[in-house]
Parts: sequence; structure tokens; C-alpha cells
Amino acid sequence: MAYTSIHTIRATVSAAIAYITRDDKTIDGLYVNSYACRADSAGASEDFRAVRNTGTGRTQILAYHMIQSFAPGEVTPEQAMQIGEELCDRYLKGDYQYVIAVHHDKSHLHCHIIFNNTNLYNGLSFTTEHNQGRRTERAWAELREISDEICAEHGISVISEPEKGHGVSHFERNMQKEGKSWKDKLRVRIAEVMLYSRDFKDFLEKCSECSIEYVYKPSNKVKLKFRLSGDGQQKFTRADTLGADFTPERIAEQIAEIQEKLSAANVTPDMLIEAPKPVVPKTEPKPTQTVTAPTKPKQSAEPETITETSETAKRKAAAEQVEKFFAARRARRQAQLDMLNATAINPKPEPSARTPQPTPTESKAPEKKEDPWKAIRGMGRANEIIADLEAGGVMSFSELSGFFFNTPHSDDHTTERADLKKKFTAIDTLIAKMKHRDELEPVYKEYQGKSGWSQSRFKKKNAATIEDYEQTVKYIKEHIKKYAVDGKPPTMLDLLEKSNKLKSKWNRLNVEHTAFLTKRETAKKYTRQVRQYINEQQMKREREKSRQRTQAKHRNKNTLE
Repeated sequence: MAYTSIHTIRATVSAAIAYITRDDKTIDGLYVNSYACRADSAGASEDFRAVRNTGTGRTQILAYHMIQSFAPGEVTPEQAMQIGEELCDRYLKGDYQYVIAVHHDKSHLHCHIIFNNTNLYNGLSFTTEHNQGRRTERAWAELREISDEICAEHGISVISEPEKGHGVSHFERNMQKEGKSWKDKLRVRIAEVMLYSRDFKDFLEKCSECSIEYVYKPSNKVKLKFRLSGDGQQKFTRADTLGADFTPERIAEQIAEIQEKLSAANVTPDMLIEAPKPVVPKTEPKPTQTVTAPTKPKQSAEPETITETSETAKRKAAAEQVEKFFAARRARRQAQLDMLNATAINPKPEPSARTPQPTPTESKAPEKKEDPWKAIRGMGRANEIIADLEAGGVMSFSELSGFFFNTPHSDDHTTERADLKKKFTAIDTLIAKMKHRDELEPVYKEYQGKSGWSQSRFKKKNAATIEDYEQTVKYIKEHIKKYAVDGKPPTMLDLLEKSNKLKSKWNRLNVEHTAFLTKRETAKKYTRQVRQYINEQQMKREREKSRQRTQAKHRNKNTLE
């Protein structure tokens, strides 16, 4: 699950950014990124200040600090960075500069995001524009909602909405631990009935069939109450105490969602699994009312074990039914997709032809290729931008999106080239020393051939050359050992061959690296513009989804009334 928090920064923005970008917390700055500003503390704070100077200057808040924490072992640093950047894109909508860093110094990964309080384009502050002058709880509520949506899309657990005003007693908590909570039983039974109901009215009818007593009075403050008949529950339980998903409105919404999913999958619950059978109350154990195979009516042995096993089986069956339903839906949808793909790739042959042979026309039929720039075809100057990108070597949107963030690229050989250059430079230096030694060697041999006063006089005359020779020989002895061939010192020819191999590899990588630099520089010109367009399209889709949800709520409300 992901936990989010947000607070203000009223001073020392540079110190805050310096903290979140510390090398010991971000693996030497590997998991640090920024938007519309530099990623270092000094540069980012200066860029923040430049934009802030264009604003009204009426707010004392300089920036905001968001933290998004994940459960231990739930995400990798790369996934945490991706989720954090998606959160920034949806929450800030490309209007505010930010610096993001993933910290790994604790048992759980967490993202730190510091964003400027001043809008890049209109100079308004985030405080005024986003919260409309109200408290920051408004900003946090939206932040958490967006974070939960993104986590759900990535298959990461989210923190369920807490139920306000309804605590859990010590007795009930103990019953939950032992698996005997009647509220849990009631929740499971209601959820099972919802799965097979077509609307709210049908749900209430099926509750009666499944031994769930209810009191529904829409005009009252407490609209809906439930009770399990024959299960030892004496009092009715208010629906809202079971959870936010068990109010009349939410039940109607969930039934509508289930029906919508069933319609989309072109199935009904009856096609998948057997509908829930009515529960026979323990107070009236009549053999004629039993749905299962007939048993001896007056056999009373082990009643406690039978009741407990039956209840456990019901809870297990309910969970299995839900899983089977959605698994069948996924399987059906996949089968339909496979069938459509198979039809598109292998056209259905004529009935008369048992083994159809491909004709020249069929073999030459052009295949419809997917547009690699489909995602940005609708933006302004799209054709001009795409032409420039392709001229720079960027041939698709997926390739362009690889330059959105500071992630390693397969064609970026900066480190490898630096390592190769260091190696062949050391060898070339050694070769140069060996050549220099050979040039000085005649003088040194002449010096060694003399003795006594003559040698001293010769050394005094050629002191610089002799000292240079001795230092050169010392350097060669210290550095030549690691290049030994079969335990023997390498010759100058061996070293030259090794150096040429390293240089040849460096040149090959240099071609790819140069092409990569061209791509990166070309992509940089349009990265911000394309990301902003993609964010706008995403926001349009989100607004449309929100509008559809609002309409669905109104329809359900009218149905209840």
C-alpha cells in the first residue's frame, strides 16, 4: 500500500532539496529526477526562485513537500520512481516545477517530491489556485485519491477509507481474530447476495430468500438495517456500521457496476456458477426444507461441528465464487481477443477448399501497421515535430518516452567509454615511457660503463638525463606487471596490440553513443511539450470518467427514490 502526506516549506528550499537528493539515500543520485528545473539543490532552488519572482508574492509558502511511502518489498526503486512521477503528472498537471527522489535508506521505499508553490504559466500560487484559500486537508484528500488510483492501476494495495464515527469493540476485535465475528459473516453474506442481484429491489428480495432480515425505510435517518436470522444475532445492525460499502447508495452502485461488467463480458452469473442457495435457520431444522441431499432427520450428533463447518464453507464458497466470476470474465475476454486476432491473421477459408494455398494476391496483401506516433498525432504541429524527431533518429513515441526521465539507456555508453579510455590511455602512457627509455638508454649505458672520477664527471654533466632514465624505468616496473603475458613482461608490440583492440571497441561504441546523443538532444527539444500534451489528454480522460461516475450516481439515486 502507499501512504501519502504533504506539508509546506516556508524557508530553506535549497536545504530541503539537498536533503532529499543526498547520495547516500538515492544511490549516488541514481534515483533523482526533476521537471522544468535542475535536479541539484542549488540549481533547483534558483529555478524555483526565478518562477516565484513572476508571481504575486503575497504568499509566505515557498514550496510543498510530498512523501509517498510504500510497503516493504512491494515495489522496486524503478517502479517507485515511475509511480511518483505519474502522481506528479496527474496532481500537478505539468504546471509546477518539481524535484523527485526515491529513498532506499529504510526498510520501505519512499518518494520525496518538492514542488514550487508558483505556477509556471500564470504566476498563481498552488495554495490559492488549488485549495481556493482553504486548509491543506483539501489538497491532501485529492493527493491521496490520485495516489490510490495510480497504485490500483499498478496492482499495488491501497489503504481503505477509514470509517468515521464507528469504532470496533474489544470483544468484536477478538471475535474477528477467531473468525467468529457475526458482522464479518453478515458482510460476506451481503456481498454474496449483491453478486447475484440485478438491482437494489432484487437485492432486498434475495436477502429474504437467504435468511438475511432487513429493515429499509428511505425516509428515516437510519435507512437500512440487517440481521442474520437463526444465527444468534438478537439486534439489527445499521448498514453504515458494516462499512461505507454497505449503505443503500453504495450497494446500488456496486450492483450496477457488477451488472455493467457482466454485460461487457456477455455473461450472467448463472452461466458461471450456481446462485446462492437459501440458508436454512438452525431453529427450524426440518428435513423437507434442506436443499442438499436428504439426510437422517433426527440425527443430532455433532451439531456444533456441523454448524462451524457449514459457516466456514459458506465464507470459503463466497470468496471462491467471486474469484471464479472474475476469472471467467478474464478468460472469456482473452478468448474473444484470441479469436479476433486469429481471424485477422488467418482468414477463414472457403468451405470447398480443405487445404487452401496462398494466392499471389494474398501473399502480397499489405499488412496494416500501427502508427508509432499515434499517441501524439492530435497535438499541434504534430507532423513538423515528428519529422524533426525522425531526422534526429527518434523513430517512435515509445522511443521518445524513454527520454522523459533520467533512466539508463541501452545506447548510452558514457561509463563504458570512460572505462575503455582510461585503460588504453594507461597502456599508451606505458608505451610512451618504454620508447623514452629506449631513447635515454645509450647515455645511461655509457654512464654505467665508466668508473671512478670519470663516472662522477659524466654523471655531473648528464645528471638530468640519468635521473630521467631511472625514473622512467621505475615507472615501467611498477605498471607493466598487470599486462604480463604467460607470466612474462609484455613487449611493446603486445601492449600496442592490446591498446588497438581497446580503441577499436571504443570507436564502435562511440558511433552508437554519438547517435544516442543526437537522439537525446532532439528529444529534449520536445520532451516537455509532449509530456504536457499527454498529461492534458490523461486529464481529459479522467474528467470524462468522473463525469460518467457522477451520472451513474444520479441514476442510482433516482432509482432508490
